[in-house]
Amino acid sequence: MTSTAAVDAEPRATFGGAFASEWLKAGSLRSTWWLVSSAIASTVILTMFWTVSDSSPTEASVLDSVSAGFFGCAIVLVLLGTILATADYENRAIAVYLAALPRRTPLVLAKVLLAAALGFTVSTVSMLLTLFVSVALRGAAASLGASEVVRVLADIILYGACLTIIATSVGLVFRSTIAGVGATLGFVYIVPVIIGLVPLDVFVLFSDTFPGNAATNFFTVASDPSRLDPVAGVIATVLWTAAWVAFAAFWVKRRNV
Repeated sequence: MTSTAAVDAEPRATFGGAFASEWLKAGSLRSTWWLVSSAIASTVILTMFWTVSDSSPTEASVLDSVSAGFFGCAIVLVLLGTILATADYENRAIAVYLAALPRRTPLVLAKVLLAAALGFTVSTVSMLLTLFVSVALRGAAASLGASEVVRVLADIILYGACLTIIATSVGLVFRSTIAGVGATLGFVYIVPVIIGLVPLDVFVLFSDTFPGNAATNFFTVASDPSRLDPVAGVIATVLWTAAWVAFAAFWVKRRNV
């Protein structure tokens, strides 16, 4: 009776505990802070370059410069999201965490939530900084409260968060940083191009739903009619992100370690 009571009295691992553990681990890694800083700095630098290249003081040109600058941030977010997933596998600490949290889905969701928080925060800070930098360099009248400015910034921030989540999910499947980064970039940008080469409308439409293509109209005021409109692009991007999270949860539960 005593031993049974002692076992029952032991605290059980929870999702909150798993998230707190992931947060502490990420914060203790110098690579996390280097990548966050690099994402923000690269976005600002690229935006300054595009602003100098096209200094016309219009709202559209400001947003074009801000959007162009985000692509540097996107690459770093993919790397950051992948490392959040693969660090435990590459330092062989994953067995310890799985022993403490036998139900693996909370661990996957904790990593995904952390990826979403970091992706959202980094994208938000990057976009606001670059907007202010671009406006200051141009002397342009682009207001943060303008509807098109809000729409573009919100879409880009959502895309950054989804990109980080997808990278984390892919990293959980491949368990290797190099393989995870390659697979994420391939899924987002290369696979849809290959599918779109098939001369059938259904394949072209399917390729447009992949995040890399679906986000085309996130980055500009003047929408490209050959791509999904921003609302449809958001839906497609969120659905692909959810699909990757579900697959990662299934895959991690299926594997032995």
